[in-house]
Amino acid sequence: MGFPMQDLAARAPAARWATIVAFFLNGTVFGGWATQIPVIKTHLDLSPAVVGLALLCLAAGALTAMIGTGALLGRVGSAPAVRVTALLFALLLPLPALMPSLAGLCAVLFLFGAAGGTMDVAMNAHGALVERHLGRPIMSSLHGMWSLGGLVGAAAGGLLLQMMPPAAACAVIAGALIALFLALQGRFLPGKADGGAESGGLALPSRGTLLLGALTFLAFLSEGAILDWSAIYLREDLGGATTVAGLGFAVFSGAMAAGRFCGDALRQRVGGATLVRSGAMLAFAGLAVALLGGGPVVAVVGFGLTGLGLSNVVPVLFSAAGSGEEGNAASSIAAVATLGYAGVLTGPALLGFVAEASTVGFSFALVAALALVIALASTRAVPRRA
Repeated sequence: MGFPMQDLAARAPAARWATIVAFFLNGTVFGGWATQIPVIKTHLDLSPAVVGLALLCLAAGALTAMIGTGALLGRVGSAPAVRVTALLFALLLPLPALMPSLAGLCAVLFLFGAAGGTMDVAMNAHGALVERHLGRPIMSSLHGMWSLGGLVGAAAGGLLLQMMPPAAACAVIAGALIALFLALQGRFLPGKADGGAESGGLALPSRGTLLLGALTFLAFLSEGAILDWSAIYLREDLGGATTVAGLGFAVFSGAMAAGRFCGDALRQRVGGATLVRSGAMLAFAGLAVALLGGGPVVAVVGFGLTGLGLSNVVPVLFSAAGSGEEGNAASSIAAVATLGYAGVLTGPALLGFVAEASTVGFSFALVAALALVIALASTRAVPRRA
């Protein structure tokens, strides 16, 4: 079924708001999940390595589902995929806290990851579609809404945990998100308007695309490390209170959101390569503050600087992927996105095993080293002007 270009262009502004809500929902669910990790760890008496194993189940679910996401989008389009997976992702949020055993937790996290991973690819695909029909860039602001969602989810989760059990807190968050999403989901661009653009899924990446994907992997790994381990680091390594432990990811997300909402203007002013390089160096400095500051409050400030530094790395890398191969933008973005999501999903689990052998702080030191790698390699990977 085809749709006139003029009709899609006219519907694009409304579709942008629906896509904004999808990104916000996804980020809020992840933020709410972040506040549950220390509670579940204590409730089930899990070691850092076992927490890493549980997170690996989440990663396995996401990556398994993402293998078929390209074909799914080619069949039904991105809008129906976002609708279904957004509802599933929110509905699954309360379940991990209800699991009485590690086996149950791992099974639920596999499903949770599958819903979140599929939604992540589908909403980015729809965002790219809306961007094309709007005729102006919106990807940085969409990712900014994801970060804002992370802030809201972490803050709301931390606050609600003081008043009710973990599963009930997650249910409140999920219910509010579902109501908001249902109010706007009808504004997505229709049906298979994007089927042709997305049906190709992943193509064999070029060397340049592979480098962009590798840097995206490192950037998302760093974000995932803050998501899954900042609360544990603040609470167990630095002795912070439960409320302070939840602030690590909240401040990180807030700083990242602020940086991303400024990202398009900054990229136009200084160029993509400079923005990525300076941001990665700021992320390194922020992690150094978090590790060497000596207290939980200073560490929270360090996580904020890290979020500000990383804020525009991924949007610029996506932009470079979309402009780097004429006529092959969709497959390039798909390849870079999948490599990136592999980083955010598998990296924190691997860091759990590192933390088991050493400390959570040492894991963050490795993440700081990866920020230097991004800074050094960005000059070659990213055009000076996008």
